[in-house]
Parts: sequence; C-alpha cells; structure tokens
Amino acid sequence: MYIKKTALILVSIIAVVISACSSNNQDSSNTFKIGIVSNSNGKNNSYLNSSAMKGITKFAKEENLKKDQNYKYITTSSTKSFEKKITKMADSNYDLIIGIGNNLSSVLNKVAENNKSTKFGVIDSRVDQPNVISINFTEQDGSFLAGVIAAMKTKTKKVGFIGGDDNEIINRYKYGFISGVKSVNKEIEVLTAYSNTFNDPKIGSRIANDFFMKDVDIIFPVTGLTSKGVFTTAKKVRRSNQREVWVIGADRNEYRHGLPENVTLISLVKKIDQAVYDLAKQTKSNEFHGGKTLIYGLNEDGIKLILADKNVEDSILVKVNEYKDKIQSGSLVVPSNKEEYLQFIDKLI
Repeated sequence: MYIKKTALILVSIIAVVISACSSNNQDSSNTFKIGIVSNSNGKNNSYLNSSAMKGITKFAKEENLKKDQNYKYITTSSTKSFEKKITKMADSNYDLIIGIGNNLSSVLNKVAENNKSTKFGVIDSRVDQPNVISINFTEQDGSFLAGVIAAMKTKTKKVGFIGGDDNEIINRYKYGFISGVKSVNKEIEVLTAYSNTFNDPKIGSRIANDFFMKDVDIIFPVTGLTSKGVFTTAKKVRRSNQREVWVIGADRNEYRHGLPENVTLISLVKKIDQAVYDLAKQTKSNEFHGGKTLIYGLNEDGIKLILADKNVEDSILVKVNEYKDKIQSGSLVVPSNKEEYLQFIDKLI
C-alpha cells in the first residue's frame, strides 16, 4: 500500500512539473511583441491601415498572439506624434516595430540610431541603418500595365491621371502609367492633375468632371478617399448615357465602388499586408537581416492587377502579358520619375 501511495504521489508531482513546463514554454513563445505605427501626415489612409492590419492579424493568428498584449497598431497624423509612439515602443522592448508611410526616413533613422538593439521595419520609406529593413514597392510596374490597358481601351484617345500629392511614390504611379500609355500609342493625350488631398471626394469629383468635359474617357486616380468623387462622377456620366467612361482603381480592389454602373476598368493592388506579414515572420524566425531594402514588385506578387467583370478584352490581356513578361525578365525597365520618363519616351519609335 505504501509503495502504491508513493508511486501515486510521484506521478502527481511529475504531472505538475510537466504542466508547469508546458505552461512556461507556451508563455515564452508568446512574449514576442510587434508594434505597427502608421503616419498619414493628416491624410486619411484607411486602406493602408486596413491592409497592414490584415497582415499583422494573419501573423498573430498563426502565432497565437493577443492584441494589445503581443501586438499593437497605432495611427498617427503628424511626424512628431509618430516619433513619440515608436520611441515609446522601443523603450518597451518590442521585438519589431514597423513604421508605415512616406517621408519617414529622417525620423525613423533618428529613432533607430538611438535604439540599436531594437529591430525596425519601414514601408514606403528608406532608412540606412543596420537594425532597419526598408520595404518599397515598384508601383510604376503595375501602373505601366494599367497604362497599356487604358491606351488600348480608350475611344477618345484621351486618358487622365490624378495624384493625391506631388511626391516620390505618387509619381512612380504617374510616370509608370504615362509610359504604359505612350508605349502603345505616343499620340494618346494624358491629362494629369494633383488633388493635394487624400480625403476630399468633392475635389476628386471636380477634377474628374473637368477631365470628362475635355473628352477623357479613362481616369486613374491615386488619391485615397478623394477617388470616391471620381467614381461618383464617372457613374453619373455613365447613367446619363453621354458615353462610356472608366475609372482605374488604386491600391485595393475597387470593383464595388464602380457599381452598379460598372465603371471600374481594373484595379492596381498594392500588397502591404503581405509585406507586413513577411517582415513579422522573418523577425520571429530570427531571419531579420537589417540594413537592406526589400522590393515588392510583379515578381514578388507585391503589385497585382485585378480585373473587373470582363471589362478588359482578351486581346488586350495578351498584350499586357507580353509587357509583364518583359518587366519581370528585366528587359523592360519602367520609369519611376520624370527624368527617367523623358529618357524613356525619347527612345520610343
């Protein structure tokens, strides 16, 4: 009887020890902390926020991480606020801090230099520090393909581009788009404008109306929420049976924004969620290699064209795929700024 009781006690002790070790291991695996801070500089970047959140949510679900305890997502509207938030996260020993937004190079460089043991990621900016990975997208490549489609689809030989701001990223869209159009037909006129806002649909509507009045029949707005006004105006034109007009969606699939009149020609999707997920995964797996800039383009599936309701004919898609193959192979380098565009256009026959 004594032996049986002793054995039972030993079994119980072992079970408790195993349970405790298992609990400790589980707690240890969930100490990973990741913070994401987006900076809009006063602009409404709702898609950027939701896309980044999608990426971190996917990662958190796979790793059994809890919101607020293991990961946080914070939006800021000024550079000063952005610096304050990421500095606080660094002081709180986060394993990875990701900054999202353009024009963040200077402030993130400063914070990274002051927190050399902390790993940082930055999307849509570049920082040259050994503890920072920069991630950028080749928006110009996808925009070039959108320009090819626009050039082959337009009936008036006039298309338009609207940028939310005159900056490096928006101009990658702009000059990529124009280059695609001109590669098909140099005689097609491309009207351009900047809305200077990402959250005012009325301004988008006003510019779109001006373009349509000038006989433009396809508009590519990269303007955030301002593009809602472009879609609204295009749908009004379509409803009035004046003529067939189209809008190209930017950054996300905007097919539903063109309904019920079906004015969304295609959408150019920027996979910010994939970039955030990949960076978190690399850090958790001890594969973070700072001091590099990662490029997400057509080959990395970071830029994608989403077709809408068979609005693009197969004959056009054949041509698009020919250009896509050239871009992916490196035989065609798409301009990303005005200087490169001027050199590119001089070489066109």
